[in-house]
Amino acid sequence: PNKTENNSGYLKISNILKNMDISVPKIIKSDLKKGNFLIEDFGTNSYKNFLKKKNEYKLYNLAVDNLLHINKSSKKIQNKLPKYTNIKFIEESLLFLKWYWPAVIGTKAKKEIFDEFINIWNYLLTENLKTKKVLVHRDFHIDNLFFLQNRKKIKACGLIDFQDALIGPSSYDLMSLLEDARRNVNKIIILKMYKKFVKNLSTKNKENFSKEYKVLAANRHLKVIGIFTRLSVRDKKKNYLKHIPRLWRLLENNLEDNSLFKLNNWINKYFPKKFRIVPKVKL
Repeated sequence: PNKTENNSGYLKISNILKNMDISVPKIIKSDLKKGNFLIEDFGTNSYKNFLKKKNEYKLYNLAVDNLLHINKSSKKIQNKLPKYTNIKFIEESLLFLKWYWPAVIGTKAKKEIFDEFINIWNYLLTENLKTKKVLVHRDFHIDNLFFLQNRKKIKACGLIDFQDALIGPSSYDLMSLLEDARRNVNKIIILKMYKKFVKNLSTKNKENFSKEYKVLAANRHLKVIGIFTRLSVRDKKKNYLKHIPRLWRLLENNLEDNSLFKLNNWINKYFPKKFRIVPKVKL
């Protein structure tokens, strides 16, 4: 349905990625008015399934090669997609206050709490988003990646769920891949993939990248804690709650960085350890 699904975005971004030589499902027929699409089926070859039997390094290395290629190919599309603005990042992080806060604290957060949180994020995003702008998938993780064995080089990695892509920071999709909300990525793989991605950056740009990566990781983890709580409370999908302890661990790791001291202080003030819990949701 066009009222709830970004069908035009799907068509547009599918063409953009296809022109970049990225593997996306072939669109055989489409009727945008009716919201009907006949598309290629990548089958059951998701990264999630293949990671049970395939070399983890090989799959992550292939995914990072795709991201590097997308980054390199993004110069020509800067004006073809909307920008990932600070306002958008803040809206996403506010899902934490709107859903997780009441589920754990028991009451809605007051206006002054929202204002304090928004001010911190305005500061963090303004100070730290300094990498080049590229096409950002926004949900680049193993559930949206497919290993296509019969295709060569970067084409062996297929992408889905890209309809909400924007032009944004180059660190975002790498962070989304390596700091996965749904699985524990091998620490050695994380280090190798991160080093591979920043290898050709200058020393100064590597510093900027590192700060931006951590700020956006904190932003995403707060957002996803909010989303998974919403899925449980509103949509009765309790299965997502099992990932919240992992998200808190990932968030805490990033909060150790000095660039995030303001957010760290806010979290410690309102969410000391006893509140970093899985919400109790009645089904």
